Amino acid sequence: MKRGLPQSANILAARGARRSGRPPTFGGSAGLFCGRYLPLVNAPVFSYSAHMLVTEKLPNGLTLLVEEIPHLESAAYDLLIPGGILTDQDGHEGACSVLAELSCRGAGNLDSKALSDAFDDAGIRHGEGAATDRFSYRGSLLADKLPLALSLVGQMVLDPALPEDEIESIQSLMLQDIRALEDSPARKAMMELGLRYYPHPYSRSSLGTIEGITAATAAHLRTEWERLYRPDGAILSIAGKVDPQSVIAEVKKHFSDWQGTAVELPAYGTPPKHEAFHIHSDSAQLQIALAYPSVKFGDPLYYAAKVASGLLSGGMFGRLFIEVREKRGLCYSVYCRHHATMDYGTVVAYAGTTPERAHETLDVMVNVLRSVAGTVGAEEFARAKANLKSSLVISEESAGARASSNCSDYWLLKRVRSIDEILTQIDNVTPAEVDQYFATYPADSFMLLTLGAKKLDLPQTK
Repeated sequence: MKRGLPQSANILAARGARRSGRPPTFGGSAGLFCGRYLPLVNAPVFSYSAHMLVTEKLPNGLTLLVEEIPHLESAAYDLLIPGGILTDQDGHEGACSVLAELSCRGAGNLDSKALSDAFDDAGIRHGEGAATDRFSYRGSLLADKLPLALSLVGQMVLDPALPEDEIESIQSLMLQDIRALEDSPARKAMMELGLRYYPHPYSRSSLGTIEGITAATAAHLRTEWERLYRPDGAILSIAGKVDPQSVIAEVKKHFSDWQGTAVELPAYGTPPKHEAFHIHSDSAQLQIALAYPSVKFGDPLYYAAKVASGLLSGGMFGRLFIEVREKRGLCYSVYCRHHATMDYGTVVAYAGTTPERAHETLDVMVNVLRSVAGTVGAEEFARAKANLKSSLVISEESAGARASSNCSDYWLLKRVRSIDEILTQIDNVTPAEVDQYFATYPADSFMLLTLGAKKLDLPQTK
């Protein structure tokens, strides 16, 4: 659950994730440039490579990343621990999210109120949660409050109280979130598509299930904490106005006693057969959700895929918006997104329309997805790249964004990319590479999910 610290979506895949794992539209977490947002055209770009980044791996397996950014007055931390939704036991889907929230309901010698007050009194905005393959502890604060923040997070991770009397309220909030899907058909459609598109357990919803959340007992959560909260493979990223050597000493003070080997995450299996699914709903709206395979993170065509995504869905200049909404007025919302991890890449597309216009909406969407190659002019191509670069730079101008980006990069790559490196990769994408991307990963082999009063057929193979 989040406490004061908004969670961000990602734009360039290792960065945001917000985290890696399932894309936000599917209820999980990977992004465009992995935790980095990727628009002010011609925005000024300064070099981030001058910032001091120190990496150190502690004997217990915890990797520490510290980036000194002297011009800031703030600092931020981002701790990722292997585990999360993939590691929930069958029948207990959602337990990891309950556990992450319960860990901030008292720790060490602090009860729930005292721990909350300690954060609030210091002005520390923090959030705890579980993503597809990890637990996440994040916070933003004034730089001089970092030692206190590390102490509190250390207690939450190493010595959580996990009070039984707090579980019911957490379960109640999570169950409300699941039931609220009925009032958010677009969100429900994307979640239902994700449940069908990915192989088990990667298909699990980030919301968990009613049965799994209800089954989370104090004894089960304590067992899961002992099994999953291990330093091996964990990453703690800190950025802002900090002294790296002082931070390293402070981290060792609070985390050196943490011991244990990381849990092994399940392998990404064979995806299910791509079919058309329909969920009936007596609604005046029809939700259309599509998914098809795309490039993985780290593939040579990865950045070309990002530019292609910008061409298709770059705001009011994206081709889907222009062709489906502006020219024909077929829908109130339309977009596509590319999501990627080291294991898989996916393009998801969505439109909200009426049953009467549903067939035409789907036909135009698919035609647009298939017709970009070889048709992009110089001005359109430059605009798509400029928007990607501007969004990236703007999103990285806070300690929280830097801590999260560095952490996500290291999680996937075991190294941290500079913003200059990513900007150069975007600049180097050519129209020929974008055409090659569309040829290699054509808009085909769709999985289709519709939610509403009318069922649609799967688009024909190209």
